[in-house]
Amino acid sequence: MQLIRIILCVSVIQTCSSTETASSNNGNTTNILVKTDAGEDSDDDYVDYADETEVSKQKGQRNQNTFDRVGTYYSWDRWEKWSKCSTTCVQIKKRKCLERSKNSTQEETVERRFYPGNGTLGCSGVLKRYRQCKEERCKIGKQRLRDEQCERFNSVPYREAFYNWVGYEKEHDECMLFCRQVSSDLFISMNQSVTDGTPCNRPAVYYTQFYRRQAVCVEGICRAVHSSGLIRPTTTRDSQLKCGSVLCTRISQIFKQRNLKKNYNHIVTIPIGAMNLSIREEKKQSNNSLALRSPDEVILLNADQSKMSDGGLFTLNNETYQFDRQNGLITSKGPLAKAVILMYFVADTTTSVNDVQYNYTLPISSAPVIEEEEFQAIWDEWGKPINDSDAGYGQRVRERKRKRFNWKLLGFGECNRSCGPGTQTPIFRCINARESSSRYYSPSRCAVIEKPTFSNDIYNCNRGLCPAFWRPSNFSDCQCPNGVSIGRRTRHFECMQEQIKGNVILVPDKLCPARDDLSEPCRCPIILSKTLSLGTKV
Repeated sequence: MQLIRIILCVSVIQTCSSTETASSNNGNTTNILVKTDAGEDSDDDYVDYADETEVSKQKGQRNQNTFDRVGTYYSWDRWEKWSKCSTTCVQIKKRKCLERSKNSTQEETVERRFYPGNGTLGCSGVLKRYRQCKEERCKIGKQRLRDEQCERFNSVPYREAFYNWVGYEKEHDECMLFCRQVSSDLFISMNQSVTDGTPCNRPAVYYTQFYRRQAVCVEGICRAVHSSGLIRPTTTRDSQLKCGSVLCTRISQIFKQRNLKKNYNHIVTIPIGAMNLSIREEKKQSNNSLALRSPDEVILLNADQSKMSDGGLFTLNNETYQFDRQNGLITSKGPLAKAVILMYFVADTTTSVNDVQYNYTLPISSAPVIEEEEFQAIWDEWGKPINDSDAGYGQRVRERKRKRFNWKLLGFGECNRSCGPGTQTPIFRCINARESSSRYYSPSRCAVIEKPTFSNDIYNCNRGLCPAFWRPSNFSDCQCPNGVSIGRRTRHFECMQEQIKGNVILVPDKLCPARDDLSEPCRCPIILSKTLSLGTKV
């Protein structure tokens, strides 16, 4: 019998509660976890560049060369053993960086081993590797896995009461454990990550590429799983900034260009996947304004050139933007499903063009590691690589693999669009050139071999024309008959359709759903009369 201590720190509670429950399972505790079958992964192209055993052996021999060096040098130590699959469905292997310092040839070398952290100098490359476990217990359903993790808190009081909890998956924070009360919409954060191996749907490549395949949570990060079973590793150059359950990078720029033309001027295209968008215009007296436009030329903000849009909430491509007109601020939580174009509308060239600062975060995968880094041996005290890699060894490894293995094109993945022109990603498999069977090997066997290249036309796909759509024009001038104070203005719509080559053209209205022009009230300009000295009016 073994006691399990469960600590519950809920965000709305200032203190932590704890309880103990007994569990007997041959003296061990077991957390049941999940793993789905490995799907095809054509977008997350991580592969190992060399066999770990060979690289470790090579580096173990080369590290001996650093003993006689004077100064401070760094080299990777041997890989540690894989973690066990007893409590998770992901195994972790990591390695330390070995620091050797020697002030003179007469002194002994002082050694220190450490795991490279954020901003520390030393070794560069892969720090942690991950792989999935193959136990049968890792094949239960995803929702059941989250439910079991939440059920452990049923005996922990929340606000001086006990509740039955089930798993709740928060859309863009899948690797944090959220639990929902049974028969209630109330859900809370348990202030801890889900157990390693819990499936997730949105790794970094989900937001920036067409990735809809397998991914799992590892150490609080949703990581893509390659078709070979490889999981994106952790490297020493990975971003330390998190956006929900993915790593991300912060983009911050100031637009200061002057001498803009009258009308709309392009500033920047905010890419797909952008989060935490903030656009601020330096407020100075000016008749000019910010504007937002979609790639299909639908202007969301300040489309009417005769007046600035009022503040409030706006929707474009199912994304909500908030415009604070008084402070010149546009914000959106994201992530953006489609790119959006930031523009600056110049209505009056005689007034100043204000500076525009835009900030957003963008999901990114772990940093790539090139083959040369895997064979790199030593770094100096400033973190600069020393040219001491065994080029002959690396060449022998590459030649041996090149003779045996090749890439084979099996076909193509799904078209990334349900209609209109799109692209399809080729599916390659690593095969043994000496075998006649259709057995496939780990991509790491073919990592040193270039994949076949083809004409770009072979990657194109088209499932037929997309339905035609209405594109709104700008509003007409306010029509004010007989000097009324409130008139009407009209917006016409044009029927547009994207063609096979991607260009959008005007098509007959009958191809679009029936609709009428849009008419709305508008305020008529006030004309003041002026009395001349002779008493006549003009």
